Amino acid sequence: MFYDNFNNICKAKGTTLTGVLKALGKSTGSTGTWREGKYPKLDTVMEMAEYLGVSLDELVYGNAHSNELSESDQEWLDIVAHIPEEKQQMCKDFLRTHMVIPEKYEERKRG
Repeated sequence: MFYDNFNNICKAKGTTLTGVLKALGKSTGSTGTWREGKYPKLDTVMEMAEYLGVSLDELVYGNAHSNELSESDQEWLDIVAHIPEEKQQMCKDFLRTHMVIPEKYEERKRG
């Protein structure tokens, strides 16, 4: 819910909903309708996100994006980075063919 996301982000940033809205020159009268599930206008949401230094996704949906990679993801990136450019397409094709279990092998697993 937008209101909860906005409120949580404000707390994390050491501010309040009212403080943000006043800093942006916006009315504070709509926060009650946001608490009930309504959303502000898109241009207002964009200004809020920019002011708070968060993405629209985080503000609207609560999806914080982390730029940190897991160890496994980093390992894959390191492997791929060392594949010679002329062999990359072949490697991609190979991996794509192994992303799903071919039908002929599914029967062996069940049986």
